[in-house]
Amino acid sequence: MRRPHVIPVDAAAREHRDARLARSGWIAGAAVLLLLVCVQPLRDTDVWWHLALGRYITVHGIPAHEPFSFLPAAYPWVGQQWLYEVVLAGLIGAGGPALASVVMGTAAVLAIVIAAFALPRDARVPGAWMAVAMVLSGLVMAQVLGVRGQVLSVLGLALVLLVVRRWRDGRNGFLWLLPPLFLVWANVHAGFIAGLMLLAATLLIVGRGASGAAPSRRHLGLVLLASVAATLVNPAGPGIYPYILETFTNPTLTQTIVEMATGWLRLFEGEVILLVVLWVASGGPDAVDAAFAGGTLVATLFAQRNVSLFAVVAIPQVALYGARAWRMHVAPRMSGRWRFAPRRAAVLTLTAAGAVALAVAVTLGPELTPTAEADSVASRYPVAPASYVAAHYAGQRLYSIDTWGGYLVYRFP
Repeated sequence: MRRPHVIPVDAAAREHRDARLARSGWIAGAAVLLLLVCVQPLRDTDVWWHLALGRYITVHGIPAHEPFSFLPAAYPWVGQQWLYEVVLAGLIGAGGPALASVVMGTAAVLAIVIAAFALPRDARVPGAWMAVAMVLSGLVMAQVLGVRGQVLSVLGLALVLLVVRRWRDGRNGFLWLLPPLFLVWANVHAGFIAGLMLLAATLLIVGRGASGAAPSRRHLGLVLLASVAATLVNPAGPGIYPYILETFTNPTLTQTIVEMATGWLRLFEGEVILLVVLWVASGGPDAVDAAFAGGTLVATLFAQRNVSLFAVVAIPQVALYGARAWRMHVAPRMSGRWRFAPRRAAVLTLTAAGAVALAVAVTLGPELTPTAEADSVASRYPVAPASYVAAHYAGQRLYSIDTWGGYLVYRFP
């Protein structure tokens, strides 16, 4: 009797699936680990101004002049971040500081993950290199993350990087996601300017896509114009651009945002040097990549808060050029050492990602309780004196240093 013919399982497809699972394990593990540095308490003193404004706007609408000053403002006030402030006040009202910390921290991690996927379609970048790039940039930008509007600009810029990358791969339809993005972005943070500049630089530089297909420059030009038009839908209209220009050219303001902590500065410098080394070792950078990194580096040297823009731009580049340099100079000498079968690699990385998630939950959980959040606020801001003033000096004027001004405005609207 003839034995039935058995069709063998496609080994190549199975290995490809296992390799994808291993890559997902690396990325998931890095993303969960980054929650430790991205989920932060209310340590930025400006958060209280934004909370007070969000609460004010919810009740009274967007004010024409800054509503909390003792003296009237000489110029009309531009509520450029009004949408962020309203959402932030809603988060605090719904779940307290812990909810705001988790939401903004998750948004920062999401931005890092999105940027990690802004790679050429035909690039074979292992998950390990993507994880390294994610963790390194996450540590570099951690200084300016937390419950801050800059987080939303990091997310916006990551989306721009991904859409531009897909456009360069020949997928023009992705571009039309950008005008709605800029419509929202222009009402939450001034960092939308960086996104427009990246689009303009791409339009000027790109000739042909990496895959050989010519991306439609006409499509990109139309989307850039549509995105600029979308940014005009804000309370200030076209006046938002002079306002942002004045903000970034005002020496009084810029002098307060250029200082860098020494230890954190070394980490930033290390990523810059590493990226240049990887460029050289892998045969040189793509022109658009070089322009993106160079532009955001200059912006960072101008003001420290822009380091988040450089770090998010660096994520796909460290992963891409790192993987290329490894294949060119290290992999040929490895002779199969330290290599695992795809199935075993998938099991190991996914198990490690699960262990990291458990450790992060155990670590972050106690820090997000109402008691821990209250203690954190009390250790940074004059909670007890403000409560005393509220009980004994209601209705009287207060004089305070700027560091506590936002908190007192929040306590005494």
